[in-house]
Amino acid sequence: MNFNYKNLKKDVNFEKRIEITCNMNNAKCEFIQGKIIGIDKTNISVIEPHRVNISIKSKKLLVLYFDKDNLFLYDRTIPLTIKKLVMLLKAIKEEYNG
Repeated sequence: MNFNYKNLKKDVNFEKRIEITCNMNNAKCEFIQGKIIGIDKTNISVIEPHRVNISIKSKKLLVLYFDKDNLFLYDRTIPLTIKKLVMLLKAIKEEYNG
């Protein structure tokens, strides 16, 4: 079986918003490019979403996204918005400061 990989299209402006959100809350973020993995000679493909590893204090968060409308915490069962991400980062920051 042969696999072919294509990079998933990035939304640079959306990633910049996430980066600014993290910087405002003293969190570090690392972006990992998503991929479309296809199996040769079949019509089967798998989409691996973009990942954002966020570290704040000793906590680590994994945020997945396909595009600006599909943002998730850890897996696709926990939908997320930028506003919810800001509240989550502030709550974690206050937990350690309080």
